[in-house]
Amino acid sequence: MMIFKLFFSRITKDFRQKELLPLKLLFFVHASTLFVLYPYLTIHMRELGINVEETAIMSAVTPVVAIVMPPVAGMVADRIGNFRILLSIFSSLGGAASLLLLLVPVGRVTVTYPERVILDVGCSVEQDRNLHLGLSRDPPCTFVPAFSDGKIHQVETTLEACGFICESVTGSQVTPISLLTNDEQDMSQRILRTQRYDVMISSDFPKNAKEIYSYALTSEQMPSVDEDRDLRSHRFRKNNDFYQTSVRNISNNSFFFPTTGLYNLSCVIANTTYKCQFGNNASVEEGVSRIQTSRHRFKTSLLLANTNATDNLFLAMGIKNWAGVSKKKMNATCSDAFTQDGRKVSISIPLLESNDTVQLSNCRPRCLLTAPRTDVCSNLETEEVYDIRLTFWSYLAIRVFIGMIGGTAFAMFEGAVIAILREQSADYGLQRVYATIGGMISSPLSGMMIDYASRGKGYTDFRPAFYLYAGLKIASGLLMLTINLEFKSPANNVVSDVVSVMRNIELVALFIAIFVLGTAWGYIESFLFWLLQDLGASRSLMGITITVGGIAGIPLLVLSGPIIDKIGHANVLFIGFIFYAIRLLGYSLIYNPWLCLIFEAMESVTSSLSFTAAVTYAAKLSTTTTDSSIQGLLGGLYFGVGKGAGSLIGGYMMKAFDTRPTYRMFAAACAVTGLLYFVFNTFYLRKRPQVEGNDIVKKKVPTSEPGGPEEIGFYNISKEKGLNNGMNENRKTETIPIKALGLKSYSSAEDNNSKNKASVECNVNFGYDATGEEQNVTMGGSAIQKCEKVTDDSRNDKQNGEEEHEKHQRF
Repeated sequence: MMIFKLFFSRITKDFRQKELLPLKLLFFVHASTLFVLYPYLTIHMRELGINVEETAIMSAVTPVVAIVMPPVAGMVADRIGNFRILLSIFSSLGGAASLLLLLVPVGRVTVTYPERVILDVGCSVEQDRNLHLGLSRDPPCTFVPAFSDGKIHQVETTLEACGFICESVTGSQVTPISLLTNDEQDMSQRILRTQRYDVMISSDFPKNAKEIYSYALTSEQMPSVDEDRDLRSHRFRKNNDFYQTSVRNISNNSFFFPTTGLYNLSCVIANTTYKCQFGNNASVEEGVSRIQTSRHRFKTSLLLANTNATDNLFLAMGIKNWAGVSKKKMNATCSDAFTQDGRKVSISIPLLESNDTVQLSNCRPRCLLTAPRTDVCSNLETEEVYDIRLTFWSYLAIRVFIGMIGGTAFAMFEGAVIAILREQSADYGLQRVYATIGGMISSPLSGMMIDYASRGKGYTDFRPAFYLYAGLKIASGLLMLTINLEFKSPANNVVSDVVSVMRNIELVALFIAIFVLGTAWGYIESFLFWLLQDLGASRSLMGITITVGGIAGIPLLVLSGPIIDKIGHANVLFIGFIFYAIRLLGYSLIYNPWLCLIFEAMESVTSSLSFTAAVTYAAKLSTTTTDSSIQGLLGGLYFGVGKGAGSLIGGYMMKAFDTRPTYRMFAAACAVTGLLYFVFNTFYLRKRPQVEGNDIVKKKVPTSEPGGPEEIGFYNISKEKGLNNGMNENRKTETIPIKALGLKSYSSAEDNNSKNKASVECNVNFGYDATGEEQNVTMGGSAIQKCEKVTDDSRNDKQNGEEEHEKHQRF
């Protein structure tokens, strides 16, 4: 009950600060931009044909190249002071630049062949009374080992339609399509699009007898023409399922004309043999057949006629389950009533867009069968490569450009946030709550928009996500103009201040830890959706993963202050390592994509709580003049180098070891690193002076005036809590030696700008209240002992041997 009370009281108290309302709205919109597009970029690259190795390289190079910008931008921001206009420009420019990714062409496409192959069946022309089957050459087929080894292989076949196969005017059945002239290719296309053809059957007995059957097709009886020029829309090839109505290619220059009901293929059992016959069973009304070919399944035992030939000819060595009769395999013979009676078949085709008519002769009766592709062919897909270099380098260049702009905006934004929170004495975790809410809403919204735009297409349409991202980035840029940074004064010596802060081993350890955490985050960010896509997850589910992590993270963000204050920044980071290990291991064990939501809930610890601890930890260890610079380094290591390393290492490990083992290796690395950081913190850092707590608000030192003290950067100060021993004394005083940058009193503004600062040892009396739950430390002029310091050489030279003055340092 106390937790709920604390939860709502912290939110209510924070929301009453009207000065922070623009910052909350900005957090909401700014975080929405991160979750609208970035989680989907990996599968967007996959959609363009960029493979896992290229994705790893790109995901690694982009943030590593862009790492230069956050620290530089942070220093520039600290030097400028009020940088909101520059921040707004970079944010808006990043949104507009993202639209350039839509111009990157497809580099390669993995084409999946149809699930069934088409075979034509008929009697042997050599009159060996065997059923012969021919396999369509398009798409190409690599036979399964059983056929290649000359073995008999049983295949589940379905009778689809019967008609005639006629050769085109080229007169050659093996002419490659690339060798056909433009006129011949155009002729072939016009034949395939015809909606009318006449079947003429002539015989010598009775003399000059001729039968004509006309076939007129409606638009509904023909396949629609796919006019989508996007190469990705043709990734999944489909058969023309209009078997009984539409004309189709059997080989490059042979065409099949269905004559539904004119004749049929029938097989009857005679003793232990199937006798199959192509016979005339037409019932004609006004010259047009109305009888449908009976469609049924049966099993055929096939033998490749010649394993060295290229004509894809099979011999039917037996039939089983014809029309549901006899489950025993029997030999099959074939007879053709048309050729036996001396009849000849030709087909006349009136061409569209002209008055010409094409006459095709040498036609023979054949029926179409279909069979599962996996039973006949071993090649289920193929890769068509276009200009992959153009795709890779153009995508990489745009990503690097966007990354540099985004890194710059990130460093400035975090610096602005820390500066505002210092000024308003506010809590960082409470502001990130609204960023989490933004991600919870925007990510599933983006996923649903992508799914909606992709309906009926053979590829995933990511355009809605890009448009939404650009709009939110521009809106974020406009909102940044509303924040107030007038109070932030520019820093005079940014580089020297940053160097002095970086000498703290505690901050260096934090940066190493955040780099490893960024590596784990980068791998998950780059390849979690890749794994979910392999498991068959929808884009909507991918968006929901962000929502689940956000919902679980809100309570931890609200209570991040008390949690970090209770157990410490370093321990929170250690917990983050352990939860990363659990998440990564869990992903490697799931096969149902929905189970990922269990581990996505742990993102509340790995991202929400851990990164909040890292940001506030860095703010605690930095100074007011180095906020943006340190936050830029922190963000660069986490979102830049760390993420890039995770993407690069993870991509190559997936290529070498597969996906699931890679997740487990990353889990082990996180667990080991977390334990090392915990040991280092417990046995080394805790013995050093350090600041505990989560409050990032520092006491402001009054601006230096001539004759007054100059503001300095403090080393961390710690006091032993054991001094608060619960005795009746209400006031305790202890003298603690500290080291600080030298503070000197100057007699003029010129002297006050001196850059000659040195470290001195001072003894400072700390008074604190030992009553109540809190220990209030007070430092005043009477409590600070005078620290002596040697006058610097340059001042001695300037004063030509004047008497050395005593310098007082105060805080």
